[in-house]
Amino acid sequence: MRFVVVLLSTLTLVAAASAAVAKATLTGSTHRPVVGKPWTWTLVVEDGSGKALPAKAKLQITVAGMVVGCWKAGKMQPCHGATVGTAISFVGKKTGVIRWTAESKGVPLTFRALVTAGGKTTKLRYAVTVR
Repeated sequence: MRFVVVLLSTLTLVAAASAAVAKATLTGSTHRPVVGKPWTWTLVVEDGSGKALPAKAKLQITVAGMVVGCWKAGKMQPCHGATVGTAISFVGKKTGVIRWTAESKGVPLTFRALVTAGGKTTKLRYAVTVR
């Protein structure tokens, strides 16, 4: 009987550990960035108590759900495919800067982050219309 209690306790701890990711957020400096000007994005991944968690993220730009840009070699580049891009590793918080191109002006875009932490992947979205 003692073995069963220890086994159940262990399973409870494993379940709690896998549920450690309580919150992942993506923010930008504005929903209306200006062509050529620095636009800042921030990713935050924390557990339920606000403790920073290790994570990886792929950054993408989509138009009507289709990937048209992704983070590669330290910058956004044209690309396509649902899982494209170079993963960025970080713990807790990652901030970066993008300069939107004239081709993106006036087009409803979504800046998307595919964040993996605690064995789960979450899609985070931030709507942008460049002016």
